Amino acid sequence: MQNLSFEDLMGLFLISKKNSDYEEVLNINKEFERRVSKRKLMQKKPMRTSVSGLEQTQEWLEKNSTLKKKDIEQNIDEVQKKKLKKRLREGTDLNKKKTLW
Repeated sequence: MQNLSFEDLMGLFLISKKNSDYEEVLNINKEFERRVSKRKLMQKKPMRTSVSGLEQTQEWLEKNSTLKKKDIEQNIDEVQKKKLKKRLREGTDLNKKKTLW
């Protein structure tokens, strides 16, 4: 994302916003935050576009914080499903018993 221009990042933000993709908006927010903090560390004034993008993404993230909880719950459900599948595929005690024959 570091190579993208402001217009490209805002385009991605709009698409992610429509799809309610919390993770993608969070990544875009981190990129704007990186750009602003980099300029501050160089003791220069941050670009207005970067500050504007940071404010917009933070505002969206705050309003849609419920999506974060849903994403976490979905990830937990997926992990649990994978564990259940592994348990079903594991060998049972019946397969390990020695037979008389």
